Amino acid sequence: MIQNLPACPEDEGAILSDMCSKIASLTVKQVEDNELFDFRAFRLDWFRLQAYMSIAKCNMNLADNRELAAFMDTVIFHTKMVDNLDEMLVETSDLSIFCFYSKVFEDQFHMCLEFPAQNRYIVAFPLICSHFQSCTHELCPEERHHIRERSLSVVNMFLDEMAKEAKNIITTICDEQCNMSDKLLPKHCALLISQVVNRKKKDKNKKNMYEIHKPGIESYRKTREELTTMDKLHMALTELCYAINYCPTINVWEYTFAPREYLHQHLESRFARALVGMVMYNSDTSEIAKPSELFVSVRSYMNVLQTVENYVHIDITRVFNNALLQQTQELDSHGDKTIAALYTQWYSDVLLRRVSAGNICYSSNQRAFVSLSVEGAIPFNAEEFSDINELRALAELIGPYGMKMLNENLMWHIASQVQQLKKLVAGTKTFLLH
Repeated sequence: MIQNLPACPEDEGAILSDMCSKIASLTVKQVEDNELFDFRAFRLDWFRLQAYMSIAKCNMNLADNRELAAFMDTVIFHTKMVDNLDEMLVETSDLSIFCFYSKVFEDQFHMCLEFPAQNRYIVAFPLICSHFQSCTHELCPEERHHIRERSLSVVNMFLDEMAKEAKNIITTICDEQCNMSDKLLPKHCALLISQVVNRKKKDKNKKNMYEIHKPGIESYRKTREELTTMDKLHMALTELCYAINYCPTINVWEYTFAPREYLHQHLESRFARALVGMVMYNSDTSEIAKPSELFVSVRSYMNVLQTVENYVHIDITRVFNNALLQQTQELDSHGDKTIAALYTQWYSDVLLRRVSAGNICYSSNQRAFVSLSVEGAIPFNAEEFSDINELRALAELIGPYGMKMLNENLMWHIASQVQQLKKLVAGTKTFLLH
């Protein structure tokens, strides 16, 4: 090929002949003797030759000798595979080019996140962000700051989205488990008892009776291939947690990101919001969940969260301690009302007010406050919130600090009412004595 080239100038010819002699001098014996090769000068000569052949006045133009360019590029690649293998591995595996195609990069991430079968590989996207540092060049230092900021923002967004998706799946599973636990409560037995009674009476309208699904029916399957929604959620959670648990830290520039901490923070904030939401306090209708029912729901929620430790190495006990301890105070770390604050408000504003109005009295036999039925009044069962089981469940939820706050609040209201009675007695003392 080189012999068939047209006449070339003296400088180009000298470089080309030197390169040919360098290639011709290579032997197999050098490889057998483990001789170290250094082809950096050879590659530099090819760069010089390309520069000379790219000049407009050059007799041997590079564009007219495409076969020579392709052949020399192949030779250069082979020389790198001999003496510069590490750099070749970095160059061929480097994915830093995604730094300049952010829209495509983010779209591919969301496509992978939406496809459960690919979730376990989604950790590759935040790991690619550590490659972005390779985009920088010493001849273009002004890009360094922008590439750095881009790397940090993208890896933070990816890890946050992964943790949010895992949190949403866990929340859905928790809600379903709470519903199943709620079906086991004694209050749902009345429907089953009434259904049995109606069957014994051979009611004529039994055709219109609907079948009540008993708890546990969701465990019956026709075949193992039939996947329920819960099965799919657990599979998706397994795949996503595998990605989150793949590496403990991801280093991007001088920062270290911990994927598990993202999940931990999202679970803690979600658990705190769920605790307050399950109270179901309505200030307009003065309705609130029974402490025993709330306690069952919280335990179901905690049981699901404890299973997360089987998927990813995070300390769920720390989530429980941080969230539940805040619920014993008046406000949590975000400034929102807690379980202790809501129940304290309800017991002082609703229950105590009804006691003061004479609608509720204490029953020593039942060891609880009971309602005095009044005709035309809305039925209210005080014993559902004041018997020993409910108060024990409330104490489990809000702890000693919450019970202390509830006690102080109730005692303050009672003391103020006693003071009003004392003033009333003192004002009517003369009439009472006579």
